[in-house]
Amino acid sequence: MKKIFLIIAIIGFSFTYSQTNSDFSEEKKIFKFNPWDNINGIKVAPSYFENFEFEISYFISSYPESDPGFGGFFLFVQNIGLGLEYINSGNHNAIGGKLTYELNYSLLSAQIGTDYIISNKDYQYRLMPKIGLSLFSFLNLYFGWNFNLRTESTLQPPKYNLTLSLNLYDMFW
Repeated sequence: MKKIFLIIAIIGFSFTYSQTNSDFSEEKKIFKFNPWDNINGIKVAPSYFENFEFEISYFISSYPESDPGFGGFFLFVQNIGLGLEYINSGNHNAIGGKLTYELNYSLLSAQIGTDYIISNKDYQYRLMPKIGLSLFSFLNLYFGWNFNLRTESTLQPPKYNLTLSLNLYDMFW
């Protein structure tokens, strides 16, 4: 009796897990090498510590077009930006171009940037790493360092800065 029940169970399960035509669909999954979903935006970022800085940038982003789950808490976003900035440092009023790479994961954020700033008296190259907190990549609060690459320049922005960054993504316009 046990053997007959075992044979019926095996035959019953084999029909349940049998393959169907939908298991062999012609559609192949495509490996997506490019994470950028054609999401662009504008960044507005004032900074202050010992001097005032203001940045406005255009960026491309890897912000997902659909919710990644968990209410977006584990959201991973990358932004690459190109923009203009204004600096009031000491007796210098300077403007310049800025290139940034920003990484946001959940509530943490990091940014690396470089810029070339000029005033009517001198010019400066800077490298600026920043770390901070993020609110789903829309609002970021950074603490950063300025590494002035021209030490003989009279344009010497302070070593530290505090930045509040607002990212406006075009998918919400």
